Amino acid sequence: MAKRNIDYAFKSYVLNQHSDLILKARKSGLYDYAISQFNNNGVLMPFLRRFNNDYMSSNDLLNYCLVNDLKREYFECLKINHASYERTKRLKERIQSMLLNGECVFLTLTFNDDTFETSTEKERRIFVTRFLKATNCQYVANIDYGKENHREHYHAIVNCGCVEFGGWRKYGNINAERIRNKDIKSDKTKLAKYICKLSNHAIKETTKRSSLIYSRA
Repeated sequence: MAKRNIDYAFKSYVLNQHSDLILKARKSGLYDYAISQFNNNGVLMPFLRRFNNDYMSSNDLLNYCLVNDLKREYFECLKINHASYERTKRLKERIQSMLLNGECVFLTLTFNDDTFETSTEKERRIFVTRFLKATNCQYVANIDYGKENHREHYHAIVNCGCVEFGGWRKYGNINAERIRNKDIKSDKTKLAKYICKLSNHAIKETTKRSSLIYSRA
């Protein structure tokens, strides 16, 4: 099957210059779904009760873009949102598999001043990958930036009950939250909450859409 050609320059332009349109396209998809649920099943989704001008149907948004010469940008927004949805879906499925497979540890990896001064962002990513590989367990991690100080750090989920911290100390600090498999299996609500919490760390806006770090296993 032939690979789809992607205009990365145009995609970058849309991401940087039309973030508002990306959000409107995302909301229009939610609006269409909510309306179909109400019409077909009588289900009134909560956000329809507080409906405002930020929401419009996909057809209305497309017409708006046609009038304002944004047709190409609109369809690129749809591609970006679909890719984000698929990425989130795969991430949640992976996290669920890890949580049900055994105990997990949720890590926050930060860097000390010396590491920042003597390395590049690419090199620090290698430090994180090398540390996680040394656990010999499944893992998924992402880069993040503090909301106030914009300081770079990483979040990771490792599929094991205990992680040796010593290998990270030379780079900075590490915090851990242990997630017990037996508690998750017996409480589906808790499982759903953990999946939501852990995946949200990886997809929130402060990640600047950087790619995730996955184990090969």
